[in-house]
Amino acid sequence: MWTIKQRALSWLAKLPQSNSKYSLRQRMLTRTALLMCAVLAILSVGVWHYANTSADYSYDRLLSSASVSMLDGISVSGEQINIDLPYSAFEILQLAPDDKVFYGIYGPKGRLLSGYNDLPVSNDDIVSATQQPYYSLRHYRQQKVRFIVRSKRLSERSVAGDVTIVLGQTTQARDSQMRDTLYTALTTLMAVMAIALLVMWIAINRALAPLNWLSDQLQPDSAMQDNSLPDTRILEVAPLTHAINNYRHQWLDALGSMRDFIADASHQIRTAQATTKAQLEIALSAKANTIDKASVEAIYQDHTKLTRLTNQLLAHATVLHRGDRKAFFAIDLNQMLKEVITHAVRDYAHTDVEFEYLGPEHPLSMYGDEIVLKEALRNIIDNAVIHGQSDQPDHLNLIRISIKQGDHSYEICIEDSGFGIPEHARAQALERFAKVGPNQHGSGLGLAIAHSAALTHEGQLTLGTSSLGGLQVSLRLPNQSESVTHYVEQDHV
Repeated sequence: MWTIKQRALSWLAKLPQSNSKYSLRQRMLTRTALLMCAVLAILSVGVWHYANTSADYSYDRLLSSASVSMLDGISVSGEQINIDLPYSAFEILQLAPDDKVFYGIYGPKGRLLSGYNDLPVSNDDIVSATQQPYYSLRHYRQQKVRFIVRSKRLSERSVAGDVTIVLGQTTQARDSQMRDTLYTALTTLMAVMAIALLVMWIAINRALAPLNWLSDQLQPDSAMQDNSLPDTRILEVAPLTHAINNYRHQWLDALGSMRDFIADASHQIRTAQATTKAQLEIALSAKANTIDKASVEAIYQDHTKLTRLTNQLLAHATVLHRGDRKAFFAIDLNQMLKEVITHAVRDYAHTDVEFEYLGPEHPLSMYGDEIVLKEALRNIIDNAVIHGQSDQPDHLNLIRISIKQGDHSYEICIEDSGFGIPEHARAQALERFAKVGPNQHGSGLGLAIAHSAALTHEGQLTLGTSSLGGLQVSLRLPNQSESVTHYVEQDHV
């Protein structure tokens, strides 16, 4: 089962890749500005509501004070209701000089006593005002008018009941106050947003400054120089500098390994070419008109060695290259082994080598690089064929191939009946162009290729003594579907 990291990598690989370039600074500033605009819109609604509420509160108090003064001027004389509107009531309303005032006074039975008789006030509004003042915004004579309805209880015997006053004032002054409050608040908010954007722009430039510092540190250096980036005190940048230093060291190590490989390969190829050339010169310098068969046989053997060396060098380079890419796919290990053994039987059908395969019939599924594993197995089998030979006439060169399945790994064992490799020389046998043991034939690359393939799959290659008397090569491969992160090759990822 894949891990969370594997699922995340698979999901990221499926995301659409955009080829258009973009600026990180511009994106951050744009998205910050959009966020601030959204915040400004929300705050503007709040400020508008506050401006309306505060304006209504201020001028409603004027209406309330004026209505109380007007009610105080209502008295009862005998059976008559006297209305004496105080000047102070209208003086209070003069605080809004451009607004018009409308009023109406109603007796106990809803009879109009004074004022306008067409005010937009219903009986329900008058009933609602018996307990507390009632405010409402209405349209009257093509104007917006704020009304207050207030009642007063008359308890005289001759006149008993509620007298109600309806007082209205146009909204020019309160609308003006609302606009002033709103514009002042919005101006302040926009100024704060502008300052915040400026501060954000400076902060983003400061935050992205380490990228420029990294560029300045990397530009003067050559890719071949073993210079590490200096340590930084920025906690968020320190992992990046460490990753760059590690990547550079890995690159230089790989480059050094490639240089050594090219140097060793050049030496081996030149040696084989020089030997072949020497044999050809000997054959051509012979005085006889016919070429000696022994010379032709020597040339053929040298050419065969050169061909095998070239093929193994190419195979080793392929294993190293694919090992860096880690293009792992699901494979059937059992079926792959049978294919490799089938090719080996066909290639060595003219020899006295016998092959024996001990493995299960059911599929053994794992994740790995089939090309790399086949190259490794072919070279181990070729190595067993070459070094499993003996000078004894009754010797049977038997190569046994078996596979064992563990809890989280597979172990492939290839055994031969040759002379084997001494225990003290087994570590050296895994190096390139190393030839150990009594049989010095071969190029010394077979086990090195298999060892590189094992490292590619995070496995292990070990040498031991076979039950057949020769060498046992054990290739242990972890079950990649459970223990190793898989990277499936895709274009432009």
